[in-house]
Amino acid sequence: MAGFWSMVGLVFKSIFTAGETVENGSASVDGPDERVEPCLYAVAHFVPEDPSGTPLPDQVGDWVKRTLSDIPDTAPLSLGRHFTISTDIADAFQAVREAHAGVLNLARRQDATAVFWGQTNPVNGLLEVHFSNDMLVSPLYELLLPLVHTFRQPQHKDTAAALHILLICELLARARGRDLRALQVARLASHLDDLQERINNGENFTDVGQGVTTAYAFGAVMLAETGERSYCLSAIRAIEPIVRQFLTLVTETPKDSKTIKKPTGLLNERVVQQETVETIKKTEDMLRGVADLSLIDPERSAIMALYGTLLNWSMVSNMNARSGATAIGVWKLLERRFELMAGTPVSRAIAIGKLGEATMIHAKEIDDIEMAEMASGHYRRALGLVNTKAHTVLYAQIAYGLAESVVAQSTIGSIGVVAEQVIPVFQAALKVCSRRDHPYLWGRAMFALGSVQFSLGAAEKDLKTISHARMNFSQAYDAFDEAAARGAARAASGSFTRAENMMHQLSQRQAVIDATGGAGEAKAS
Repeated sequence: MAGFWSMVGLVFKSIFTAGETVENGSASVDGPDERVEPCLYAVAHFVPEDPSGTPLPDQVGDWVKRTLSDIPDTAPLSLGRHFTISTDIADAFQAVREAHAGVLNLARRQDATAVFWGQTNPVNGLLEVHFSNDMLVSPLYELLLPLVHTFRQPQHKDTAAALHILLICELLARARGRDLRALQVARLASHLDDLQERINNGENFTDVGQGVTTAYAFGAVMLAETGERSYCLSAIRAIEPIVRQFLTLVTETPKDSKTIKKPTGLLNERVVQQETVETIKKTEDMLRGVADLSLIDPERSAIMALYGTLLNWSMVSNMNARSGATAIGVWKLLERRFELMAGTPVSRAIAIGKLGEATMIHAKEIDDIEMAEMASGHYRRALGLVNTKAHTVLYAQIAYGLAESVVAQSTIGSIGVVAEQVIPVFQAALKVCSRRDHPYLWGRAMFALGSVQFSLGAAEKDLKTISHARMNFSQAYDAFDEAAARGAARAASGSFTRAENMMHQLSQRQAVIDATGGAGEAKAS
């Protein structure tokens, strides 16, 4: 009987402590003697077997392994099979998910955590490279999973640079601890720097293939999620022509007939002629013009989601003031795609949550409280589609956004934050989000919670509330430092100092009140 009750105690303990935060924020996640094991990645055959099942020479696969061999802390292995996405499954998105899951499961049997696979397209001759890892098959990145990196020149140096970026993204996703994350962030940034300069100079990599652009944009998103967002604008500049090219194919661009008079003949006679002038539409107008949602296949939806994610991050950093309406248009289009074309609840939840994020940031830019309320509605719809136990990180991200949207309404409306509506939501997000696996998201939620508590404590002159805010700023700093997010860590450190100063002022005020028996309260305040 005693054994039974001890087992019950362990069950309850696991339930109530599974999502708890780390008490000692300054403790390192990695042990002092922990060694970093090399990242094993697999390369599947890019050439299908002959009809008898005999493997054919795979020059592309061999080149991929040779190209990536110079990346430290990695080791390649061969899967020995060729994989393709099944065309027998009616839902193309489901076929993509099953293909990635099958490839990754086979790689895991050999202890590999990432896979490069694909084929040379028999129709257009382009090399199509798929990249699978644990991060992309997780619910948080489901919209980016169908990304296909296509190349016209398979053995070009820019193709090699794109593959390097993808593998280093895997190293960053696997990194645990401040030092290791900082190392991988620096490696990824060094590979993006050269391409960023060329993009800013007007290069578009069309001669090599759009896979260079998609890999660069994917790397920019990975760095943005560590607080380094300086690559977002160049990634937007690079991927926007691809998005507009697709939108041009699925929308009808109207042509305006403009009357132009031109002089003709010796007597300078004027003849009225009709010239057709093609107008350049804005991207947000093109997004609204998409009627046939079936044209948005998995690959195109992934590029749209990548573009929208970059727009959202640029808005967070106030880098691109014009991206608000475009970001909202992208996520509205993807929401319609997954709602009307039988998308999974997770895909819909991600699209709606990103729509809420774009709407909230745009509302703060233009001080529109009704738009901020719309953002809260989007977040609540997204939460209704998420399974809290199965999709903990996605739930945490959406819950954090919901609380932020409520705070935005209070800020725009110049009214006080209702603690009962905000603080429990932040705490719920922190409870289900793992600080070890997602330190930056955890730090953002903790920092936002501390900011709300500091605002409430300062307004009510509540020393206890400000003390909680000070502690939360300290934990947010540790999480940002662990995520190698130096800018966010500096912001948390500054907020920690402000909370300490406020506590000192309130302590002095209370000392004056106690010493004078309340007679000096008005003077102290």
